[in-house]
Amino acid sequence: SGFVYDTNGHVITNQHVVEGATSVHVTFWNGKTYTARVVGTDPSTDLAVLDVGAPSSVLYPLTLGDSGKVQVGDNVVAIGSPFGLAETVTAGIVSALHRQMTSPNNFTIDDSIQTDAAINHGNSGGPLLNAQAQVIGVNAQIESDSGGSDGVGFAIPSDTIKSVASQLISTGKAEHAYLGVELNGSTETARVVSVRANTPAATAGLRARDVITALGGKTHLLTPCAPQSTPGSRASACRLRIRATARATRFS
Repeated sequence: SGFVYDTNGHVITNQHVVEGATSVHVTFWNGKTYTARVVGTDPSTDLAVLDVGAPSSVLYPLTLGDSGKVQVGDNVVAIGSPFGLAETVTAGIVSALHRQMTSPNNFTIDDSIQTDAAINHGNSGGPLLNAQAQVIGVNAQIESDSGGSDGVGFAIPSDTIKSVASQLISTGKAEHAYLGVELNGSTETARVVSVRANTPAATAGLRARDVITALGGKTHLLTPCAPQSTPGSRASACRLRIRATARATRFS
């Protein structure tokens, strides 16, 4: 699944949906199929941008909402093609915010949106919309013992989509700030579970079981703060043990 991002024919979907593909066939609401090329993919956020050669008459871009304004309990709808059933719409609410997902290359996707709207195989890449018909996320994963929808789905937030899509369209790749720690906690404090060797965090002296209370002077939205930082920038990490300064490393 996917959705039209702009009038230039760019389509947003998941990276794992088009992994390994150089061209993709995109079927629109009118049943017509057009060929698209893969502009760029980002396995770190599981996002991809396509460029479809379709006439403007079938291109209806969706508007991106502000995922930072989403609240638990907000009404949402998910659109996709579960099991090949095109244009399937399911409804639900935002069940939780600031969830973590693991991307195809084992990068942590922070600040994901949890929803109970039914999401199944084939929904990946489709939009999660708010009550104003704005895209607040891209449906990407589910948590399920049965393999089907158990009412626990996860979407990549629109703020991440906006940042990554603009990079992919401009350069074909996306860059992210990287500290090299696995965190477990809330948006206000984060406990360091592990520190990877030869990373900025290791160089700064961060250790497992440290509790980070601020990063770059920010105490709110702490968990997603590092990936949203500018690659190459410096960030002061305040922790309960000591204070350390780490430089975020650029990677693609």
